Amino acid sequence: MKKDKTIYVGILIFVFVFSTINYGGIATDVCKREVHTVDPSVVLITGFEPFDIYEVNPSQLIAETLDGQVINGAEVVGIVLPVDFEESVENITQAMEGYNPILVISLGLSPRTHVINVEKFGVNLKKLPRNESLWIFPRRIDPCGPFIQASTLVTREIVMDIRSDDILVKQSLFAGMYVCNAILYETLGYIDERDLSIRAGFIHVPLLPSQDPEGMELETMIDAVTIAIETSLKTK
Repeated sequence: MKKDKTIYVGILIFVFVFSTINYGGIATDVCKREVHTVDPSVVLITGFEPFDIYEVNPSQLIAETLDGQVINGAEVVGIVLPVDFEESVENITQAMEGYNPILVISLGLSPRTHVINVEKFGVNLKKLPRNESLWIFPRRIDPCGPFIQASTLVTREIVMDIRSDDILVKQSLFAGMYVCNAILYETLGYIDERDLSIRAGFIHVPLLPSQDPEGMELETMIDAVTIAIETSLKTK
């Protein structure tokens, strides 16, 4: 009888110690790692492939250079989009679904500018160049969508921080009516419709000095986009 009582007490002690280790007070290091391990934050940067007469697109080079870098603890994923209204939107939405980024900054080439343009609005209009289509009047991107989508980036702060690094930059209120504007408008609409906690916006970059005497060095553009990422990540 005494022997049975000793076995019974031993079993109770074993059960108590086992449950304590696995469910509460004395959690092991392995348990802690399993509970608290989280995927790193991702920043999605997109550029565009070459188009029209431009055999090199600086936005593509920037996205490819930043791909794989870690900025303020966030991993940068850089992808290159086709210069096509439908395919570009499909690619960026697939990337958002696959990477679940906390920040999306799309980049595009604006041959007419000589400074970094941080875009504020995407408009519900698209228009193809005259040599690509029979229709030349603007059409709506989304027949049921709002006329304007506003960037959720802190554009003013980004401009100020880039300017403080002696880089030529301005805030722009109109991203045009080509694929760049469509990506900005559609990305913001996608995020808004699904109520996602993702900040998103668009930055236009100028040509390189090899393409235009008044162009901007690639490293300078990379620095500007890096600052935009850092400012966006640190701003609540």
